[in-house]
Amino acid sequence: MYISFSSFQLNTDRAVNKRTPEIITSVNQPFSIDSFNFTRANQDEIMFFLTKSDGFNHNENRNAIMINVSPLERYHCLLLPSLYECLPQVLLNQEALNLGISSVLLNGSVEQRAGFNSLGGYASVNHLHFHTYYLNNPMKLETIEVEHLMGRCYILENYPAKAFVFQVKSKEELSLTVNDIHLLVNLFIEKNVAHNLFISRGLSFERSKCSTETSKRDCVRIYLWARTPTFGSKALDEFNPALCELFGHLVIKSK
Repeated sequence: MYISFSSFQLNTDRAVNKRTPEIITSVNQPFSIDSFNFTRANQDEIMFFLTKSDGFNHNENRNAIMINVSPLERYHCLLLPSLYECLPQVLLNQEALNLGISSVLLNGSVEQRAGFNSLGGYASVNHLHFHTYYLNNPMKLETIEVEHLMGRCYILENYPAKAFVFQVKSKEELSLTVNDIHLLVNLFIEKNVAHNLFISRGLSFERSKCSTETSKRDCVRIYLWARTPTFGSKALDEFNPALCELFGHLVIKSK
């Protein structure tokens, strides 16, 4: 099976249908009720809410799945943690990060991807959200070898965009890994460092050293890129490398 570093896709509707981006001035910019947020979107765009199977009412903390009006790929949706709490696009707590990773870990399809763009990392809306979509192209970052740094943290070296990398092989590992990722993200936030996060099924780091069999993706890989922030309003007609581009999924907006 052919595995590529990059997948190029012509998507001219991406720039045309996208909502006008907010002006961003800081990685830790507060939420503004006066700016566009997802409570202002047509509520018919909400497909459903995610609930825990524990028998309790969790209406005060409703996690929504909303359609994306400018989709990247098949089934592109927005995962909105605690939608009506109006949280900024900042991973201030572990619950949102846990939800994003769990959405891929619990899904039976190996094609589902999810990710997060920070403020200054080409997030368009300052309201807490993850992107999630399906991509059936086998990608290099599903199987590429990584180097151990310390603890649960690894480093992506042999790639144009170096990154910190983590893996989750079972739900028992989830909370510890989320804690480690969150410590690193908190450091980025404190230092005003923009970042992008991508979540995908892949080979466990141990297996990637001896196999590239993509039909047995036995873990969830989490890639975390630190970057120089880009503030202001994002220009929709320019190439803005964010979560999917860093993963190798390059969306071309015009011919």
